[in-house]
Amino acid sequence: MSLRTRLDTLPPLPALPAGTLERGPTSERVRKTERRAMVALTAAFIFQPILHPTGPANSSPVDLLLIVSVVLFGIWAWREPRRIHAPYLLPVGLMVAAGAASGITSQFPSAAIQALLVDVLLFAWCTTVTNVVSEPRTFRYVLSAWALSGIAWAALVVVAWLGHITVLEGLNAADGNRVLFTFGDPNYASTYWLTTLFVIYAMQRPATRWLRFAGYAVVFWALVLTESNGGFLSLAIGIAFVVLVTIYRRRGWAGLVAAVLVLGLAVASFLTVLPLNTLREKALYSNQPILVNSIGRSAQSSSERSELISEMGQLYDQTNGLLGIGPDATKPTLTAQLAVYPNEAHDDYLAALVERGPLGLLGLLILVGSAVLWAGPLVRGRVSRRFAEVIPIPLGLAAGLLALGVNSFYEEILHFRFLWSLLAIVAVVGRDSKQAGTDAHLRQPT
Repeated sequence: MSLRTRLDTLPPLPALPAGTLERGPTSERVRKTERRAMVALTAAFIFQPILHPTGPANSSPVDLLLIVSVVLFGIWAWREPRRIHAPYLLPVGLMVAAGAASGITSQFPSAAIQALLVDVLLFAWCTTVTNVVSEPRTFRYVLSAWALSGIAWAALVVVAWLGHITVLEGLNAADGNRVLFTFGDPNYASTYWLTTLFVIYAMQRPATRWLRFAGYAVVFWALVLTESNGGFLSLAIGIAFVVLVTIYRRRGWAGLVAAVLVLGLAVASFLTVLPLNTLREKALYSNQPILVNSIGRSAQSSSERSELISEMGQLYDQTNGLLGIGPDATKPTLTAQLAVYPNEAHDDYLAALVERGPLGLLGLLILVGSAVLWAGPLVRGRVSRRFAEVIPIPLGLAAGLLALGVNSFYEEILHFRFLWSLLAIVAVVGRDSKQAGTDAHLRQPT
């Protein structure tokens, strides 16, 4: 009998147990890289508020963690070939292309280059978050870290305020007694605190009820200390959205219409008894610093924003209608023209149109539309069964995104790192729920 014949008659080798091939050296390196990427990303979520002291090109300490997260994810994706999800590639691509085109003819090319580099970094960060937290367990770790660390940072801010620890309060002459912590800007601080409130609500962290409500109180206190009218308005709209959606799910259209009428009547009655101008005047002369610098200064803020909108309209008239004046060129251009109120646009839509032209505005509108599309399942409460186990109230994430969207009309938030974090998180849950289809699980808000 030949050797070939003998080999053919041997019994087949037993099948290797499932997962055996994954225990090789290469797969072990992949798993280590995956864990490192998750740890770096979680750390970046925890240290989101640490924006000062600033470095070159207005960089922040937390940016180091963002870059490390992106690099580790890149290594992980290279070692383990996988499909990379980039849910906002089209709108960001349009905005970057429009910014590059307008930056070529801009009077401030260095500002345009810096803005485009920030765009690329934030998009890479958003894509990293989208892929790293795509598994429910990682999702729970990261979002719980955001909620709990947000409460811890807020508690530190409150302690600093009570103890008059100026270094931790982040006070400066330009913003008076508004507590900035390490954000460097009161509006940036307020948007972080209000978004954290909705993350706490969505994840129901801390799990113990009284600790969670204590967390709400501490974070809200930190929000109050920023004295941001826009932050209060966005929070009110986000809460109203949660209430109305909850009523609609439980009572249908009749209940929703009745709730809207009651809410409208309550607001109208309040403003009739206490008109806005009277409220502003009372706050202005109340001798209470928080009221004076929040509601009391709202008339001045409105006047300044009206002047800025007028100046932005004049800037757009100076363009050729296709290309803008260049990314981040609004303030230096207004300063050079000796404008009455030389400042940033304080409106993402105006900034996109004036600085990047119609194509930039189109990219922003597609970005908003994409976010709304991914948030749909969260609003309806129909999330996949995988994520229904880790996120008790998905509606909270959609409400947080809505609150940020309200902010975008009176503050430029596209460079806020946690905005892109939340966009990625909503896309993860939304995409997974759409793929689940009819298997999606209905979660009622509580």
